[in-house]
Amino acid sequence: MIKIGAVIESPQTGERLIFRSTAESSNGHLFQAELTTQPGPYVVRSHMHPSQEERFVVLEGLYGYRIGNRTGIGRPGEVVVCPVGVSHSQWNAGPGLMRIYYEHRPALESAELFFETYFGLSRDGKLLPSGDMRLLQATVLLTAVADFIRITSPPLLVQDLAFPVLAAIGRARGYRARYPEYAGSGTTVA
Repeated sequence: MIKIGAVIESPQTGERLIFRSTAESSNGHLFQAELTTQPGPYVVRSHMHPSQEERFVVLEGLYGYRIGNRTGIGRPGEVVVCPVGVSHSQWNAGPGLMRIYYEHRPALESAELFFETYFGLSRDGKLLPSGDMRLLQATVLLTAVADFIRITSPPLLVQDLAFPVLAAIGRARGYRARYPEYAGSGTTVA
């Protein structure tokens, strides 16, 4: 369980996340985290949320995004909304830090699990240079958090057929959706 104010970092992607509201703290209404991203080439892989609207509140810097077929840049004070089930991607579009609030409604514990594990893998240097997870690890984690996040490639039908099989192979080889060493591994700020 992630505590409000917990901070986790992804050195491989240049991201830092501070949890502001969780499923438990909001009775399932709002997941909110403050994301800071360093300038650089990292782009969040195209994905969608099957049951949640996502809002991005731009606090600092330039927020690059693609939502469906629309591409744009959000500036401080702007709110960018991604409807339920629409593919989207994001990146730091400026030369300095980018800072945004991620907001998901409703809040799902699987969002916390996803970030906890993904950022833990990054801290241990276990992501590919692109910021993606290795295939078997990805299928184990993405199968466990499918109510929160689905990648858009390969197509969902292929994922529905292949990922459970690949995830079973991954679990047999020791990959997990949750690792004890990553649970609660963030620092806490006031």
